[in-house]
Amino acid sequence: MASPDPSEIEAWHEAGHAVIAHLLGGRIVSVSLEPEEDGFGGRSAIQWSTSKGASVASLSGRVALAGPIAEVERFGGHDLDDVHVLAAWEADWREIERCAAVLERQAEGQRRLIEGWAREVRTMLLDPGVEELVARVADALDAHGELDETLFEDCLG
Repeated sequence: MASPDPSEIEAWHEAGHAVIAHLLGGRIVSVSLEPEEDGFGGRSAIQWSTSKGASVASLSGRVALAGPIAEVERFGGHDLDDVHVLAAWEADWREIERCAAVLERQAEGQRRLIEGWAREVRTMLLDPGVEELVARVADALDAHGELDETLFEDCLG
């Protein structure tokens, strides 16, 4: 099997964020791939139906985990038995830690919260129906570079 293209990897990563956000009740305004000096980056614009800090932190923490977990589940390279391997995705990990800190003061509580979120997100992503949605969004994102709300919804069919 040929090595995946960097844009394919990033597309799968961003699709993971977007699909899990959608499943958690978020409205996906857009999702995009953005060429960067060292490869590709991505961005998902999500609107939540709540503005309560704790609720948004809980949702955002799980969505931040979804990109790296989707990528690892699809392309390998890391053992997800230790959720801290996801710290390699620095921007996502900063968001995960920020969200956990909103909800838990103590480091041990934050660790348990993040581990629980990771189990939940991984379970969701391993569902064949969810995996199919991520694949559809990733394919469209890799082909177009950006999906607006309508194109994203079309991918979900």
